[in-house]
Amino acid sequence: MDTSLADRLDNVLACMEENFLTPADFINHILGSTEHESARNSLTTKAVRICAALYREEHAHSHVTQWAITIVRDMLRTEVTDLSLEKHGLRFKATSATVEQLESAFMHQLAEKMQEVGNEDMDIYVEERDLGEFGGDDIGGMMREEDDVNEEADDEQSGKRQRCAAERNAALLVIRTVVMISICLQTSNSQCNLLQGWLGFFMRSACVPEKVVEVFAHAGLSISLTSIHNAVSSISREISSKIKREVRTLQAGFAYDNFDIQFKAAQPTLEHRGSFVSATSATVIPLYGIND
Repeated sequence: MDTSLADRLDNVLACMEENFLTPADFINHILGSTEHESARNSLTTKAVRICAALYREEHAHSHVTQWAITIVRDMLRTEVTDLSLEKHGLRFKATSATVEQLESAFMHQLAEKMQEVGNEDMDIYVEERDLGEFGGDDIGGMMREEDDVNEEADDEQSGKRQRCAAERNAALLVIRTVVMISICLQTSNSQCNLLQGWLGFFMRSACVPEKVVEVFAHAGLSISLTSIHNAVSSISREISSKIKREVRTLQAGFAYDNFDIQFKAAQPTLEHRGSFVSATSATVIPLYGIND
């Protein structure tokens, strides 16, 4: 350390000691003072430098690290708690589920809502990631070797593929970020389950085995089987009501289709070989322009 600087520090410390102040007390009083704006601004504008210096200090390293972790944890807890409030519309409500909930671009909706409440942290997170750090295709492997194509065309094609891969990777990153935050939201508030409700209904429509659904529910990626059945019943009632209203308008046609279903036995025997059912389905088709 420069001799002159060391002497100045000694003088300042001696002055503080005469005034019964420690360096820590001095900084705290400066930050809390309304009469020493210049000194306060000097501290606040160099806050990152000060924290970095304390972090590098051997005896302060663990304390600074624990403090930073606590701050981040409290900020995340506050944002998750805010997001779980009913006013943000991230609750599925299986007993009153509607078709509109399933038809909406829920992933985009969740991402926008989380970005709004989370102070745009998601945008920063996406922009800081590199293609090679996240899923996606190997750009080198995507390039085809064509002897009859000149180098300029190859560069243009490679650029297009890289842009497509970049867009896809960014979208996948947002999806995975939304999934992770949604799990935290449901853990914080079991009623905040929009993503879980959508995935549960999707698995029901895809005939996913109940054991698998239960595993996803325990992992925070789906609602329970009972809630799924309630959602199906609610949406079925809504669709049935819409069909009845459409038929009453006398502006709808009917299309009939015969189909066969074979129910195979898990362990067929001579007495029980399964069953075969023939049925007819009816589809209501709205007719447009018939009043013209």
